Amino acid sequence: MSAKTARSASEQSLHDFSKAIDRSALSTLKWEMEIDRLGDKDLFSFGTADLDFRSPPAVVEALHRAVEAGHFGYPLRRPSYYDAVTGYLSRRFGWQVEKTWIDACVAIYPSMHSIIMELTQAGDEIIYQPPVHHVFAEIVKANDRVPVANQLINRGGTYEMDFAGLEACITDRTKLLLLCSPHNPVGRVWTRDELKELARICSERGVIVVSDEVYSGMLYEGTEFTPFAAVSEWAAMNSYCLFSPSKPFNLTGLKHSIVVTPNPVLRDAFRRGLLRANLQYGGSALGYAAAEVAFRDCDDWSHALMHHIAGNHAYVTDLIRSFLPEVTVPVAEAAYFAWLDLSRLNTPRAVYEPLIERQAKLVVTYGEPMGPGGENHIRINLGTSRTILEAGMRRLLSVLVPLTGRSFDESAC
Repeated sequence: MSAKTARSASEQSLHDFSKAIDRSALSTLKWEMEIDRLGDKDLFSFGTADLDFRSPPAVVEALHRAVEAGHFGYPLRRPSYYDAVTGYLSRRFGWQVEKTWIDACVAIYPSMHSIIMELTQAGDEIIYQPPVHHVFAEIVKANDRVPVANQLINRGGTYEMDFAGLEACITDRTKLLLLCSPHNPVGRVWTRDELKELARICSERGVIVVSDEVYSGMLYEGTEFTPFAAVSEWAAMNSYCLFSPSKPFNLTGLKHSIVVTPNPVLRDAFRRGLLRANLQYGGSALGYAAAEVAFRDCDDWSHALMHHIAGNHAYVTDLIRSFLPEVTVPVAEAAYFAWLDLSRLNTPRAVYEPLIERQAKLVVTYGEPMGPGGENHIRINLGTSRTILEAGMRRLLSVLVPLTGRSFDESAC
């Protein structure tokens, strides 16, 4: 047995992701809200980007210690917190970050909001690269800025940035580019060369990059992630890195995120944005405690989780290929989504959405709100047990396969 195989086997034995979590004491937007919305307790949810697993044991233990201390006042980030964050970025990505570059906020999108408000004015243009999480365009519009779509190119199931299109859509009013890296929902991890080309174009046109790197902690084995700020001196001095333990360690409810900015001018601008909303003081005491332990002590848990997610993605891909070859699933390199292209079913969403929700009793994320290129796509959250995933996929196939004129035999699945 190779060392890599032995490590994977050991990690899987320590962290069992095969069992469904007990939901009897839970109240979540992902499951319980959807069950209430549709009035169906038999619903399966593959929508909202949360994991169906308990957070790492070390994190749970750290939270128990914080609760037992019994004091939940305004917290101070300790030196050990900064050591955990800088150690994680160095260990996982080879990025050497100084403590002074680090700020915190309650979440990724509030951080993005502060940057937008400080560095742009109403009517300025901000580029995003759809299909991408719907908040990218929404937060721009909500602040009276103009979202400009630089749509990704799908080449045979592999998404690429449209650099020629990017150069063409930059104008004198373009101030920022919102980068999703790794990309949600398509699962791409942009290569260093791709990021260098993006930096070249933005440097020539004076566009600052705001890089949402929240899924950088969820890489498939063998995939290398490069923080945008690490590709060049220009990139370091003209970008913000936004990330969080929220997605990789299932901590979204603790409301804690991190902003890394080597440039002191950009750092001051972000801090002014926090000040305007009075977000600069304190923060989430439990979020700090969980983040420190997650970034410092949970690599094994993270590796085991992504081994499980990769298996789930392979399972969905093989199943779709066997029973629904009209539908394509791009290869994923990060995150926990399967991005299904339903275009060749030649069926409008108005037809298949009620079939999925009401007949199959499934919640998925539909691609249209993710902008151009998202039409007739669905995103399936793979962060669940194999048992639930298998049952859910049988339900999905039972309503999609008949759209092709073929019958679906569940026993063959």
